[in-house]
Amino acid sequence: MEEDKKAGNQFEGKDVYVKDVFNDIAPYYDKMNDIMSVGMIKRWHKFMFKKAGDITGFSVLDVGTGTGELAFISARKVGPGGRVTGLDITPAMLEMAKQKVGDLDLPTEVEFVIGDALDMEFGDDLFDLVTSGYMLRNVTDIQKAVNEMYRVLKPGGLAVVAELAKPRNRVIQWGHKVYLNRVVPFWGRKYDKGKVIDGKQPAYDWLTSSLEGFPYGPEMLGIFRNAGFTDAECYVRSMGAVNIYVVRKPGKAQ
Repeated sequence: MEEDKKAGNQFEGKDVYVKDVFNDIAPYYDKMNDIMSVGMIKRWHKFMFKKAGDITGFSVLDVGTGTGELAFISARKVGPGGRVTGLDITPAMLEMAKQKVGDLDLPTEVEFVIGDALDMEFGDDLFDLVTSGYMLRNVTDIQKAVNEMYRVLKPGGLAVVAELAKPRNRVIQWGHKVYLNRVVPFWGRKYDKGKVIDGKQPAYDWLTSSLEGFPYGPEMLGIFRNAGFTDAECYVRSMGAVNIYVVRKPGKAQ
């Protein structure tokens, strides 16, 4: 049977496994992100909000918010007249996000809620902007997650989504593969200690295997368009290791 390139790496019990992985790595998630991205993650986030434009006064939803980094950037940019919500399925990640708030001087409060990206408990047409970072590889139904983003956005609203990808240049692709298979597990072992989770992989082995069959570039844009998004653009960063998708829900902005 031919692999469905739009499904990503799926297996029985993935939803529970992924939740357990992120509960386990929550205390060192931010530090490992900085290490694995070679310090580039802040530049990727800066680019995301450059593409979002002026969001002063917006209502923003960050899906798969994790420890809240994108939600905090949103809060600074929407200002006191805006509203920011961070949704994640992993309680330990949200606890880390809430702990970080005390050290920040944000102009508006961020509401963190436990919820499923595949079935969000929000009404239709609520948010001006939806953001998401590195979350779609972890869901059991990529199309459904994107459909939900579309549903909760107001007409004319924008979704800006960052995801890992694979470089298309063969030489860079080789280096990227070595990095994921050798360097990332090496650093990951310093934190996850090679601990097997739910009888499957250690946490930072999942980073590599989560890219198996994962759609990116034109394939991912097709998923966004299937949900109804238009003006869909893909921006390649870090020589193809990360893609940032900027897509709009049709209609007049409210």
